[in-house]
Amino acid sequence: MLRCKFLSVIVTIAWAFAAHAQSTDFTAPARDQALLEAAIVNEAPRFVPPTGVTGITVPHHLLAPDLIARGFWAASRGDYDRIVILAPDHFDLVTQSLALLSDDVDTVFGPVKVDQRSTQALLARGDFAQVHPAPEREHGLVAVLPFLAHFFPEVPVVAVIIPMHADAATWAQTAELLLPLVGPRTLVVQSTDFAHYVSPAQAALNDQQTLAALAHGVPGVIEELRQPDHLDAIGAQSVMLQLQGDARPAILANRTSQDYEPDALLDEGITSYIVAAYHSDPAALSVLDYADQTRLFVAGDLMLGRYLRPMLAEPAAVAAMLDTAAQATGGAPILANLEGVLVQEFVANQPDAALVMQARESVPFLEDLSVVAVGLGNNHSYDLGASGLTETLRVLDQAGITALPDRQIVDLGAVRAMSVNMVPQLGRPEAVLADLELLCHRPARPPLIVLPHWGAEYTDTPGREEIAAAEFLASCGVAAVIGAHSHRASERIDLAQGQMPWIYSLGNFIFDQRADR
Repeated sequence: MLRCKFLSVIVTIAWAFAAHAQSTDFTAPARDQALLEAAIVNEAPRFVPPTGVTGITVPHHLLAPDLIARGFWAASRGDYDRIVILAPDHFDLVTQSLALLSDDVDTVFGPVKVDQRSTQALLARGDFAQVHPAPEREHGLVAVLPFLAHFFPEVPVVAVIIPMHADAATWAQTAELLLPLVGPRTLVVQSTDFAHYVSPAQAALNDQQTLAALAHGVPGVIEELRQPDHLDAIGAQSVMLQLQGDARPAILANRTSQDYEPDALLDEGITSYIVAAYHSDPAALSVLDYADQTRLFVAGDLMLGRYLRPMLAEPAAVAAMLDTAAQATGGAPILANLEGVLVQEFVANQPDAALVMQARESVPFLEDLSVVAVGLGNNHSYDLGASGLTETLRVLDQAGITALPDRQIVDLGAVRAMSVNMVPQLGRPEAVLADLELLCHRPARPPLIVLPHWGAEYTDTPGREEIAAAEFLASCGVAAVIGAHSHRASERIDLAQGQMPWIYSLGNFIFDQRADR
């Protein structure tokens, strides 16, 4: 671990955990060294965590110490000069816009040192910041400090406690004050529990809305969530996103208190937990692979014929393509949009515009890519007519690759998926909004994702028809919409109906287009 560059006198203070009856239930486990050690050992990853993690979100409910440990393990290989903690003020003890921990703290794993220089600079803003009057009562802080002492024993902290009832302008000011403290060698730890006092079904729905807002990544969307129905710290989450800038989160876990106490009475509802890690390069987080999760990467346009066909005979070219894909996915399964027809034998006199792939070259490559399913709802699946589509389905079936024919819901295990063509295709009508209304009534277990082939080629933003379709699918209960066809990737994830994440276009995955457009 990096030895701290900021010199400070360690003043270890003993906290009286029994000062408040209600908080005792939440803070007492922080003194149980065996409990915390077991959580840390049991969550030790089977992979090498990435370097460069810039932020983590962890619970502060020590009913789930394993989830806190998972978040810290994700950042454990980081080389940090400073850690910034963002925690909520559960007991309304903060009268200014934020409060700070001013003294070093002793934990079961040793002391946590306060970055005195940075803390005192913030406290100099007496009109905005104060010393927290009773940090020993704040379980949003107490729960994470032992993990800081264990994983980063020499790194000083700036602990920020944010009032729950502040407004967006105050959160923006808080982020502006903290931003000079946040650099590439800073870890931001957001201590937040999510849905509170709701039924398990409502918690599942609220968490999906929260996850969609996190995928969108705009603080203003987070600020539209309800507290505590969605989370107990909208302010902490808003400040977190502002400090992370272009870094985006990977979700490492989503559970509820019912997972830990299945027999507990539900009269007062349950609490949910979301664990996340942030990185400026999303591909770096692809190694975060957990046994209790199923991962499926969705890829854009994939075509292995025409000018790409000779490259499949070049081992160096194949290795380069496979390596590039593996860097992004970590070798996880892929669902891609297969543009064209897959045949066993060469087709003579095929149309000039037809996209045709040879099975003996393409299938081994698809298997090495970890492609487990392909969407066929596109404007090239009929390039050789109905017989060509039949042949494609036969080849995929023999290879053990699941096909998603146009407008058919297919169960992929963790999700259901439907590929839908919405652009003109020779000999096959495209889907229109009226067709989507009919599809809306087909039964499918959630989550259902829809993969539309739509829009204008060489564009990265949706038109009115695509926006209307996405809004309709969101109202229909679809979990996500992930588009293709334009050959240019969209720059962001949008939200439809304020709750469904959708992407107009993933662009090309592997395709033979070289033009600047």
